[in-house]
Amino acid sequence: MWSRQRISNLDVDYDFWRQKRELIYQMSRISQSCLFTVDVFKSRYDFASDSFSEIFGYNLSWIKNIRKQGDLIEDRIHPDDRDKMTDIQIKHSRFIYSLSPENRNDYKNSYQFRMLNAKGQYMNIISRQQVIQTDCNDKAWMIMGVMDISPDQTLSDNVKYSCMNIKTGEIITNLITSDTEILLTNRERIILEMIGEGLLSKEIADKLDISIYTVSNHRKNILLKLGVNNSIEAINKAKSLRIID
Repeated sequence: MWSRQRISNLDVDYDFWRQKRELIYQMSRISQSCLFTVDVFKSRYDFASDSFSEIFGYNLSWIKNIRKQGDLIEDRIHPDDRDKMTDIQIKHSRFIYSLSPENRNDYKNSYQFRMLNAKGQYMNIISRQQVIQTDCNDKAWMIMGVMDISPDQTLSDNVKYSCMNIKTGEIITNLITSDTEILLTNRERIILEMIGEGLLSKEIADKLDISIYTVSNHRKNILLKLGVNNSIEAINKAKSLRIID
């Protein structure tokens, strides 16, 4: 998903990261959640907590050497759910790269899927991931995941997904389903509709109780996602795709 970033070894500081990893390790010792980190630059797991052994039955020595284990965690996900998650992750990647670079690390995604526990039984798991460390150029370098047993243990063949902007609280539950559909957040749709009504950025900011700077960022994202050059083109394209009335 993040391979397009082309991070350089000159832009990452592993001495700094080792200190931060130690903090995550200490946190994992008092947490019941399963914590893990992924090194985007090296394309491998960087850390996994001992809880993976307790809840999912992984060999503890494997967990302590997670960097050498490849797709250890994915191996216990229900195969049908794994295929669906791959499709969702591709669409999530398209969404992330439809954003301007300064906004790409602002999102935390969440999945609910089936995974084998230590007893060899499938159970619903909630897994949340977000960027916790960037390189010198603000590209996503380290991803942190937190996995918990879902309070809803009604098993189904549906993978649940949501994506939240950690700065604004906006939640996205549906991603692009085809190349002809454009994903706008609810706030972006509202702002585009207001632009279509002839409101200026200051008026939109006042009505939504947000800053003009935030409105400007939304407007930039709308143009990027729709692949247009100005607001008039954005409105016309959104109407043709039935994103707005």
